[in-house]
Amino acid sequence: MSASESSLESPLVTIYLPTKNRLDFLKRAVRSVFSQTYTNIELIVVNDGSTDNTQQWLDELSLKEPRLLVITEQKSIGACAARNKAINNANGQFITGLDDDDEFLPDRIKIFLENYDPKYSFLSHGVLWFYGRKGKVIDATNRELSLNDMLSYNYATNQVFTESHKLKAIQGFDTTFKACQDYDTWVRLVLVFGTAKKIHGYSYIQHQGHEEDRISTIENKLNGYSQFYNKHNQLMSKNNKINQSFMCISASKKRYHFCLYLKHLRGGFFIKKTRYLLSSNFPLLAGLRSKALK
Repeated sequence: MSASESSLESPLVTIYLPTKNRLDFLKRAVRSVFSQTYTNIELIVVNDGSTDNTQQWLDELSLKEPRLLVITEQKSIGACAARNKAINNANGQFITGLDDDDEFLPDRIKIFLENYDPKYSFLSHGVLWFYGRKGKVIDATNRELSLNDMLSYNYATNQVFTESHKLKAIQGFDTTFKACQDYDTWVRLVLVFGTAKKIHGYSYIQHQGHEEDRISTIENKLNGYSQFYNKHNQLMSKNNKINQSFMCISASKKRYHFCLYLKHLRGGFFIKKTRYLLSSNFPLLAGLRSKALK
């Protein structure tokens, strides 16, 4: 049964949002949720041990906005455990997530509902990486996402849209991961519920230009990729393993040697690998390109 044929003409959609000590960013993220053109939503914000004015602001907003549910942790439990708290408290038929330093474009939820098909494990939509002055759209091509696809690269980016019971069935996010928790979760959804779908275009802005550290440091990213590989390598083909090796090199920001580049080309992703070959060997060019985006 498709979303339009649901017993609910306007199904409730839950958005989970963990936050900690980033009130200015949080305000922007929350505003983007309550500016959605589709309005039958609930936003579950988990205040993960903030010591700034986050709790006061959330308390005041909840008095005015009945679609907001606030879960407060006095001591930080970590972003993944916070997401899982929200997922377990979700009332929506559908569910998606948002990071507190990012934002939705106004039609994001509407687009997901209009395109939802229960034969897919989840839907994903492209992302605009915004650097402060200019942006770069990534992963915005319409396609199906098989398990083989996902074991080579996280085409789904950092957020997906699915039925709440599916995310609950796989027990949400793996809290032991240092990074790549989203990647691991989407792979497990595909493993249990089958092929996913990427919709053409984008509706999520991931802010890259602010000075605050994003969730994952280089060390954490490398640990996350290692955990991901150890957990899923038995499912991987040779090409999957080649591409995981490339992702680790890219995450490490180390030089990509030409001989390794040639070996890795059999795994595909020619453009990504060539770009990283050039940027890692000619950092001045990479720096100029990065400066142009800011």
